[in-house]
Amino acid sequence: MPTQPSRRGRRGKPVAPVKLPGAHRVTWPLAGGGLAIYWYRRRGQGPAMIAFRGATPGEALRAEAEAVQDIIAAYQAAPAPPPAQVLRDLVTRYKAAPDGWLRTAESTRATWAPWLDAIVAEWGDLPLKALAARGMRAEILAWRDRFAATPRAADTGVQVLNRVLNWGVGRELADKNPAAGIEALWTSNRADVIVTPAELDAICAAATPAGARAFRLAAQSGMRRGDLITLTWAEVSDFYIDRPANKSLSGRRLLVPLTAAARTLLADLRARNKASKTPSTYVLTHSRGGPWQKDGLGVTWNRAVKKALGEDADKHFHDLRGTAVTGFCQVPLTDEEIADIMAWEPERVRAIRKRYVDRNRIVEGIIARIEKAEGK
Repeated sequence: MPTQPSRRGRRGKPVAPVKLPGAHRVTWPLAGGGLAIYWYRRRGQGPAMIAFRGATPGEALRAEAEAVQDIIAAYQAAPAPPPAQVLRDLVTRYKAAPDGWLRTAESTRATWAPWLDAIVAEWGDLPLKALAARGMRAEILAWRDRFAATPRAADTGVQVLNRVLNWGVGRELADKNPAAGIEALWTSNRADVIVTPAELDAICAAATPAGARAFRLAAQSGMRRGDLITLTWAEVSDFYIDRPANKSLSGRRLLVPLTAAARTLLADLRARNKASKTPSTYVLTHSRGGPWQKDGLGVTWNRAVKKALGEDADKHFHDLRGTAVTGFCQVPLTDEEIADIMAWEPERVRAIRKRYVDRNRIVEGIIARIEKAEGK
């Protein structure tokens, strides 16, 4: 058996150091340039019988090449799992698949895990062939409606089931997904909701200074909370921010142009950081000088909103993205350019422009003409 580090194939894909009948090998890029290598006894069957990880692709490939005998031993020891027959089997395989559960963000897993358990508790012994039976969709709707008192949670349950069944159909483990296209119970259209400048000023005044700086950067950049709290100075240039998008699983990068207001704010943040006793690599830090946690920034936002706008105020941190769009409209950027920055559809940008930017300009024009006519 060859034991030298893996070679590269014709298309640049790392070649396995050993060939085993029916075995399936998956390479998976890791954050920071690392590589994970998973070996399965059969395609679509898990969990992985052995795995290798390295801070660089070379490290992972060397570790794999040096463990050829371990791979063979794991292959010989691992019994072939039985064919997926019931929904419990499908959930188990989904959770072990690199293109399934393992591909979702950590925060998503925390939300979805209880629903996977609930799905198994409800239909764990359901034969996969029964998914195509008449009445299965009605069963899913009845299950969802049991949680109708919390509609968003009920929709999440259906979303998780839909994802698992879609994955199963794609792997040819199931013939049909009866959860596909089920209408959501929760309807809340925040597509054109923003935090107005007056509201933002009031919220920032009610927040801690560190919180206020974070809110204003969100309102000027349009970045998501997860991207903001992990933004580093190395990703900020004089005129734009360039970094991988945290929420993207397809390698999408954020390229955010910096307006004059954003550049002024970042200059202030940079000066504060340099003057700190312990300068941070992160652009945004809380009052104690450490990087924000996602939940911490969210709690700070909610407290400031209630204090500034009242207990019933319905303003989400995410609405600051709409605020950023109004700023980009006034630079001005086109709807298509803004949509590309925000990863939105141009129609959503146009709705915000029409409601907040164009309307204000019309009103300002009317006032100017009235003042002129009155000789002011």
